[in-house]
Amino acid sequence: MGKLTIDNRELSFVEQGSSNHQTVVLLHGFCGSTDYWKKIIAPLSRKYHVIAVDLRGHGNSSFDGEAFEMEDLANDVKVLLDTLEIDTVHLFGHSLGGYVTLAFAENFPNKLNSYGLIHSTAYPDTDEGKAGRLKAIEKIQDLGITAFIDGLIPNLFASDYIAANQEEVMEIKEIGYKTDPLAAMETLAAMRKRPDRNSVIEQQSLSFLLVQGKFDKVVSSARAVSSSASYVTVKELEAGHMGMIENPHELLTILTDFIDR
Repeated sequence: MGKLTIDNRELSFVEQGSSNHQTVVLLHGFCGSTDYWKKIIAPLSRKYHVIAVDLRGHGNSSFDGEAFEMEDLANDVKVLLDTLEIDTVHLFGHSLGGYVTLAFAENFPNKLNSYGLIHSTAYPDTDEGKAGRLKAIEKIQDLGITAFIDGLIPNLFASDYIAANQEEVMEIKEIGYKTDPLAAMETLAAMRKRPDRNSVIEQQSLSFLLVQGKFDKVVSSARAVSSSASYVTVKELEAGHMGMIENPHELLTILTDFIDR
């Protein structure tokens, strides 16, 4: 586990694999951590240099209480790459991590070899979604992070998967419980404010991967990305919103095929 201090905050990250290989950076979803990628990092690091980052107030990364936006989280990743002297990467973000990935692509396209969204969207929140973010903030304020996580996590998995993997779902809840409550609320506010970034995909002409979950209850396939450009690859995964946990082998194949192509 590596640590980097940025403006009195600690940014935590996991690094595996040889730095002689291409670098793959993985960003987790809301109330997650690098542990979301635990089934992916080791096999991926046999072929690539893999870095997984804990976003502000998530996992082992600290939070300073200051408001932030997706661009700020993207800048944290940029500072980390500059510190490690890594020029270009393949960047993949799950859910919230996808919003950060798109902000990174917009601001630092020259740092990317390719990028992708895993169970995420380039669209902004709908009015209904924005109202839901405010309710979520209120729930954390009123009931605390544990009650919020208990309500959040089951919705992320395909129904059949939950029934058969109660212990694993509990492990994902345990990861969520460790999220700084203030950071969770600020993250919700930042997600609520994020802009439509479909134009980023259209304008960059970089190889782009979209991985959708067949049973995803959070991001519908109709509201993922608008682009059908030739450099956009769309893959469907037999999973809900947590493909890296539910179906890591298939996701691993999709990622390696995409990176190698």
